[in-house]
Amino acid sequence: MATGALVATTVPLLVTSAADAAHPRAIPAYSIRLEDQILAELRYLPVSFVPAASTPPPTTTSTTSTTSTTTTTTTLPTTGTGATTSGPTTTTTVPTRRRPTRASDPAMMQSGSFVWRFPTLPASFKENWSVGTDNVILRGALMRFQEDHGLPTTGSMDGVTWQLLVETVRARKFSSTPYNMVLVSQTLPQRLDLYQNGRVTFTTLVNTGIPASPTANGTFPVYLRFTTTTMSGTNPNGTHYHDTGIPWVSYFNGGDALHGFIRAGYGYPQSLGCVEMPFAEAKALWVHTPIGTLVTVQP
Repeated sequence: MATGALVATTVPLLVTSAADAAHPRAIPAYSIRLEDQILAELRYLPVSFVPAASTPPPTTTSTTSTTSTTTTTTTLPTTGTGATTSGPTTTTTVPTRRRPTRASDPAMMQSGSFVWRFPTLPASFKENWSVGTDNVILRGALMRFQEDHGLPTTGSMDGVTWQLLVETVRARKFSSTPYNMVLVSQTLPQRLDLYQNGRVTFTTLVNTGIPASPTANGTFPVYLRFTTTTMSGTNPNGTHYHDTGIPWVSYFNGGDALHGFIRAGYGYPQSLGCVEMPFAEAKALWVHTPIGTLVTVQP
């Protein structure tokens, strides 16, 4: 199912606070562009949403006062030759109250633009992003949101996910985890870089697929993970393999996965499409590749 497909015909009104209880707000109509905005606001995307026009923060806990001034002149009795003396001027401030301004609804569509939060992310990764389209960066972000909130990690929109997105952005419950992505370079020596909030924090040599069973280039979301599993299949020569105890596995494209595997050396094609690395490096990487983490494989 595409990201833009919404599986729900009716959604109940949503109350997120005491203030909303008096004036409940309906779930806004779904669109991919609004999904972009909300996931950006919640910090699940590597882009930020910047409203077209900034406004002063609304007054929510205090009142705004204006002043009116009254000036009183006191004339003292005549002294001497008919002159008068003016006394001190007194200014009185009279406060007037204005109703607090209610903040705009963050779940409603706004005019604005999207800017990269981390400009140092690889160009081969950034080229996947386009506002208002069903793209892999948006799907990965939605999968991360679904994973965080205990929903099936389909990467596709449905009524339950949309309602929870609206509820979360209205409650301003932003993601507190770093934005992670993995870059695999198939140029010799082959290597893997982990980006966290735009910075490379981990690097290791890896092995990708041999020419008869290559690792596909592109960007893909991690969709299935194991601390250890068994891998079975058919070799290019027609024989079968059955490898048990494969550790720290993150599947990202069909049967291709990031995982540990013992080899005599690393940095050149040896696998059947997976991205292999030493056990210790695979374990260190695994904790940073939750469901929805994007893996970019480039030549």
